[in-house]
Amino acid sequence: MPGILKEIWIEQIKENFYPDDSFLTASQDMSELVEYNKINLAEAGVDPNVLKNNTTYPVPVATRNDAPLEIVLNTFDTENTVVRNVEEKETSYNKMESVIRSHRNALRRRCAMEAAHNWAPNANSANTPVIAATGPIVNGFRSATFEDFLILEEQYRALDAPLDQLNLILSPRHMRDLRSQDLKLYKEVMADGKLFGFKVWNFSQTPYFTNTGTKKPFGSVPATTDSRASIAWLSSEVMRADGDVEMFVTLKSPTERGDVIGFQKRFAALPLRNKYMGAVYSPTS
Repeated sequence: MPGILKEIWIEQIKENFYPDDSFLTASQDMSELVEYNKINLAEAGVDPNVLKNNTTYPVPVATRNDAPLEIVLNTFDTENTVVRNVEEKETSYNKMESVIRSHRNALRRRCAMEAAHNWAPNANSANTPVIAATGPIVNGFRSATFEDFLILEEQYRALDAPLDQLNLILSPRHMRDLRSQDLKLYKEVMADGKLFGFKVWNFSQTPYFTNTGTKKPFGSVPATTDSRASIAWLSSEVMRADGDVEMFVTLKSPTERGDVIGFQKRFAALPLRNKYMGAVYSPTS
């Protein structure tokens, strides 16, 4: 019976872990490649040169050197929760089911935070455009404008990025900025869930960027001049992968007078080539 219960509860954690409205679905799912909570890939070498009107033979031969790449899935553990026997009997709902949903939501949110951070660029570069907001200063930070996101889209066009794969998470600050700038235009462009060429997703925990446009390390304490950025990426340029899900349970604990449960999930979400990731951040001046 304990084994059957664990199987049922683990399936509840896995069920609908990626709902349709989750930005995590806008990525390459590499879960099928996971073996022993690892993925073994190869990072492709440089593309071949293209010759125009060539008259020199033999045509040059080059070797493409692919670099082996091993991705080890991270381990995420929830803190244990105790469901005491007296609570389960006295409540009008199934408290254990509620607790399991709470663990699933916590794991989902933590994995989403990991993805949002890793899919955002570290700083502005030729292949990772980072745009400083240009609107008026509101509450100490430059507000984002529609023009800022048009510029970001222009950067992707200049990179010949496939625009049908563009995704964007608007930070809560930038969503407010656009509504304040032109509510009518905001409603019009967002009516189909798109901002210009970007498909827009909702998630509040985007990474912090410094006042000079550099991504902060995950989990670091933000300075007063740091702010959450809006982030953009291509679906084909980022990956996610799920590994094992384990449940740790002590049923009928004599010390807790109830059941103690916790979950462990293996997960990774990374860029594939560190290209085509973008951001808009709000500087203080």
